[in-house]
Amino acid sequence: MRKWRVGTLSLGILMIVLGVVMLAAQFKQVTILDMLLTWWPLILVLIGVEILVQVYTAREEQPKIKYDAFSMLIIFIMVFFSIGMYALTSTGVIERITWIVESSIVRADIPSQRISVDEGLKRIVISAPRGRLDVKKSSTSEVVVFGEAVVNAANNEEAIALAEQNMAITRREGDTLFVQLLSTTWSGDFKPGIREIQHTLLLPPDIEVEINSPGYFNLDIDGEAFGRNWLIKGRGSVNITAARSSDLAIDAQVRGMGNFGGNANWEIEEKPNLHIDGGPAYEGHLKWGEGTNRVNIILDGGEIVVNEI
Repeated sequence: MRKWRVGTLSLGILMIVLGVVMLAAQFKQVTILDMLLTWWPLILVLIGVEILVQVYTAREEQPKIKYDAFSMLIIFIMVFFSIGMYALTSTGVIERITWIVESSIVRADIPSQRISVDEGLKRIVISAPRGRLDVKKSSTSEVVVFGEAVVNAANNEEAIALAEQNMAITRREGDTLFVQLLSTTWSGDFKPGIREIQHTLLLPPDIEVEINSPGYFNLDIDGEAFGRNWLIKGRGSVNITAARSSDLAIDAQVRGMGNFGGNANWEIEEKPNLHIDGGPAYEGHLKWGEGTNRVNIILDGGEIVVNEI
């Protein structure tokens, strides 16, 4: 008569259960990892039940528990693995790893915002993001803001939700409209977040505009968007495209002569009195037509590139 060794039955049941779980995952699209993390304590239950059954069914007065060494080794490996998985699960490591496996880099649109402009609005103050901002002329009497983000997310729904969190913040105070475009802070590959973001801003004509930023901005401005009085200040790269038929004047202050670029014919002069704590020391001037629309640019760092088309 064969002797029963503890571990043999438990290992057999575990193999059957694992096979059933894998089949369920194939046919019902069940996540295997989630099921194993949920039901792993059954390993301990099976071994305990098998020990009790052998003790109570043994004919000896002082029964000795005999173990199947190979089966117990496999089971102990599975137990320690399960305990490790439990520890990783309770600390959130498994959840993060699962998210990394399921995540991908996708593009998501930032919903469009429209702010009506009335006769009482005289000035728009824009807080530019640390990133790219395209500024163009609006074909309506509205300020329009929209954008596109490159998002690290588990699915499209999560990507859209993250993109919506970066919609512009607008506030009207008297005759001034404040528009804050949020900057992204990349949290790394192990968390959902926005890797890159590009905002587009459409502005109506004949309104004073001020653009500034606490960080390093990257502005791409269509010359047709300029009105009578614009001010751009901060640190970053300013790229302007101007038509030869424009009625525009640009006055720029930068740190060095090499910070002026593009195919436009700059009139550059050194201004030693401007040089304070490493700030702008050179002025550059451009003019098309009568120069009715004026732009004043002050950069503590970065460059200004103007291309004439």
